Amino acid sequence: MDTRGTGGTSDAAGAAGGAPRKPTRRDVAKLAGVSDAVVSYTLNGGPPVAAATAERVRAAVAQLGYRPNLSARALRSGSASTLVFLVPSGPDPVFDNPFFAEYAGTLESAARERGYALYTTSSSFEPEHVLARFREFASRQVDGVLVLAGGTAFDRPALDQVGLPWVTLNVVTPEPGADTLGTDLRAGAVATTAHLLDHGHRSVGFVGEDDPTEPRRVGWLEACAAAGVSPGPFVPADLTRRGGHDAGVRIADALRVGGPDAAPAFFIASDRTAIGVLRAFHERRVAVPGHVAIASFDGSSDAEYAWPGLTSFRQPIEDMARSAVSRVLTPGHDGRHELFDGRLVVRDSCGCGHTA
Repeated sequence: MDTRGTGGTSDAAGAAGGAPRKPTRRDVAKLAGVSDAVVSYTLNGGPPVAAATAERVRAAVAQLGYRPNLSARALRSGSASTLVFLVPSGPDPVFDNPFFAEYAGTLESAARERGYALYTTSSSFEPEHVLARFREFASRQVDGVLVLAGGTAFDRPALDQVGLPWVTLNVVTPEPGADTLGTDLRAGAVATTAHLLDHGHRSVGFVGEDDPTEPRRVGWLEACAAAGVSPGPFVPADLTRRGGHDAGVRIADALRVGGPDAAPAFFIASDRTAIGVLRAFHERRVAVPGHVAIASFDGSSDAEYAWPGLTSFRQPIEDMARSAVSRVLTPGHDGRHELFDGRLVVRDSCGCGHTA
């Protein structure tokens, strides 16, 4: 008589009247009629296991409610099969920006494809805080760290000494000895501004941060120069919805009086900012694209569902996520910078498909 089922269940239940103990890998092996090693191969990968045997092991796991001890496995292997996405904390939450929320989800998918879990956490980007977090990650057997930076200076030698591989995301300019990647913001700005100019506008303004070296602002100026036109007005704005709304109010007021900030088209540095601009325009009955054509940057879901739909330069987050995960899982630092090209997604806000 086959006693595997009753024997395995009875052993896992523990002594009568006592608290049931957690089933072990040995219990699974006994119930499935295989060795401990075959259970391990089936659940963790290894030498191939016959399909019928593997199915028997999985059935035993389900029947017993077996859960592998991941902490013990991490101690044995030195790996928790885990990556961390570290983002800055501060008054403007990172994931209030739908672009970064989508980026985080794409990173998680890329990690899962490689058999890794991805956990997201935030930190002050003060050097001592980041170093403390890296040491914490190392103590938890984390396999690598993806850092969302963008303009942040890190104490790289100190972080490298912790021994964790790490890659910095959202970086435009190469940093000596650093593993970094980002989107070519300047080229995207050139393409987006040129698209507005191709509509016949002789003036294209820019809404963005008040930084002459910011790549999107530089690209806007380059596109205007290449077309032989004077750049339209620069309207400074924080890259938030509130910042965009404030800028939109100023532009709408200038349009009403024909002031220096009046222009028939604007390139806006982020979708989130453009959403704020659109709200200000709607409130003041400025028609888009009838009165002012606009295009933005990022290619987030906000751009698709705005009204009118925003023409936006989409950052290639899928390609960047796969590269970031692959690089952080590749042993050794190569100190390489990757700059990715995006693409312009054309909708109604620029005037394409618009009829008066």
